[in-house]
Amino acid sequence: MVAVRQAVPEDAEAAVAVLRRSITELCISDHRGDAQTIAKWLANKTPQNFVSWIGDDDNFCVVAEAPERLLGVGLLHRSGELRLCYLSPGAQGQGLGKAIYLALEEKAKAWGLKKLSLESTVAARSFYESLGFRPAGAAKPGFGLSHCHPYEKPLQPHRH
Repeated sequence: MVAVRQAVPEDAEAAVAVLRRSITELCISDHRGDAQTIAKWLANKTPQNFVSWIGDDDNFCVVAEAPERLLGVGLLHRSGELRLCYLSPGAQGQGLGKAIYLALEEKAKAWGLKKLSLESTVAARSFYESLGFRPAGAAKPGFGLSHCHPYEKPLQPHRH
């Protein structure tokens, strides 16, 4: 059984491990194994930074947790930007990414946001498109060799 819950500082080590493994192992179509690109992408993925991200009131961060281990991390900024949505290698295709996304979308609606935006990896584009995101412009340079693909999704107002 997997639960999605709000992240706490004690999650930092495990959450950062998920981010780093996911980027290194699952985003190969983006970084193409280039060591400098990977290093730039991973540079801010530290436990200290994670604790500061979740301590910021403009961020809402969730983790997907199975018994004994974290399998995913998602982070929404109050601007409507989805900044993190990563799963551990081997955790794809089980609905975890969607569960993380839905928790973030619920918060976005509670905040009164009208739309969400994100910059997708090549690897995640079909996932975001399946959630109703649409391309929102040309790809932009990312870390090193990688490119970010902008997406947007309008939100329906929150119903009470």
